[in-house]
Amino acid sequence: MRTIILFLTIISIGLYSCDKNGNLLPSSNKLEIQKDGITYVDARHIILTPGAPNSPFLTYNPPPTDSYQQYKENFTLSASPYTKGENPKGFDITIYCPVNGGVVLNKKYEIKPNAGKERIQIEKGNRYFDDWDNAFIRYSDNDKIYYYGTGYIMFTHFDDGGNPSNAKGSGIIEFTIPNENGGRTSLKGTFTL
Repeated sequence: MRTIILFLTIISIGLYSCDKNGNLLPSSNKLEIQKDGITYVDARHIILTPGAPNSPFLTYNPPPTDSYQQYKENFTLSASPYTKGENPKGFDITIYCPVNGGVVLNKKYEIKPNAGKERIQIEKGNRYFDDWDNAFIRYSDNDKIYYYGTGYIMFTHFDDGGNPSNAKGSGIIEFTIPNENGGRTSLKGTFTL
């Protein structure tokens, strides 16, 4: 009897987590961003199936409490927004920002790349390690070139959740990155995580 009830429960959860076309329904965790007049979205699904992307996500690391902990109080927002359709296009963004005394609502956390570090080309087999002492906005659409942006992130809601992976927040991001033509590309969006 328990097996039948468990089976029916699993089937009903599966049915209620999909739309009429069988696609998984998104949760309220979402990042939506405009680039070159095109909307890109990253929305986590209600149920994460094996291999499903677990993004977008927000983490908050409170100040270290032990002397052996070698990090600064910080928050990190990571997302992989993409277009919808037959040929989806996308990119990855990571926003990292050290803070002091927690996240302040409605404050623009202004972020600029280190001098001479707006565009980093990654050679095959090499890795580039970010400077975790300074805030950065990293953008990549091919994992071969990292672009570091100038802009800001602002929280209109934030809850640290008592655990780094339980952080919740919503707000605005806006930044520019260098483009291939020698100009700048603007990205602007909102997030609810």
